[in-house]
Amino acid sequence: MSAFAQPVTRPVTLTSEELSACSEVAKKLRQQGLELNQLCPRCIAITTINKKLRVDDAVDQYKLFMKAIAEFNINSFDDIYAGFVDFDTVIAPRLNSYNVCGLDSQQRQIFWINGKNPVQVSQEVAAVRAGWFWFCAIHSDNVSLRQGVTFVIDVSSNNSKVGNEKKMQKTWQSYPLRPQRILIMGASYLKRLFINGVVSFASLFSKNKVLERIRFATVEDVVKECGRENVPEYICKGVGKDGDPAAWVKMRFDNFPEPKLW
Repeated sequence: MSAFAQPVTRPVTLTSEELSACSEVAKKLRQQGLELNQLCPRCIAITTINKKLRVDDAVDQYKLFMKAIAEFNINSFDDIYAGFVDFDTVIAPRLNSYNVCGLDSQQRQIFWINGKNPVQVSQEVAAVRAGWFWFCAIHSDNVSLRQGVTFVIDVSSNNSKVGNEKKMQKTWQSYPLRPQRILIMGASYLKRLFINGVVSFASLFSKNKVLERIRFATVEDVVKECGRENVPEYICKGVGKDGDPAAWVKMRFDNFPEPKLW
């Protein structure tokens, strides 16, 4: 029996070509020393497809991700999932950093971070684990998995600095994400300088060409690009989406059955 609610949309299915590439990635990861509990079929599939079935690139990206989360003493997917026993108490509160949205003009998911809950040092492990759940959920449809997402970060309400921003950004950039565009909303001039500095620092540790895709945008810009009915309700009151992030993750998670890769 699944840990979460049953899916409500058409489940993700992989083509024979995708399955073959994913299986080869899993095989190479094992050959390079990763243990079985460090291999997640969903993560391998997302990574491989985001890398356009380039096996060696997918292997490198997957290892980069595992290395990044190991800094938080998360050494396997057993550490991430923890048998799902603490999802409601530990993971769900951190999911409030994200907002459920509609789809962009290409029918891809909108990955929205509201910036209201800076990650405190004591919350880092929970935040990284929750980030995986959201990352997996956002890719759990057949369009977003293959075509990427629109990425929106609202920094208008986040004026406090914790001191771990560069560390966390380095981790977020290790996720095998392929945003088609990155919109940073509500950043003042000084905040833009800070964000560019953090992202530039993190880019030194990954091959992610994130700087090329960043665009600083106003609320009006984001609404125009995404549509009033597709942004969170706090942006367009009475029109936007207003879903519970934890419930949405539960619903989406089962929409991506684990592919059999070994």
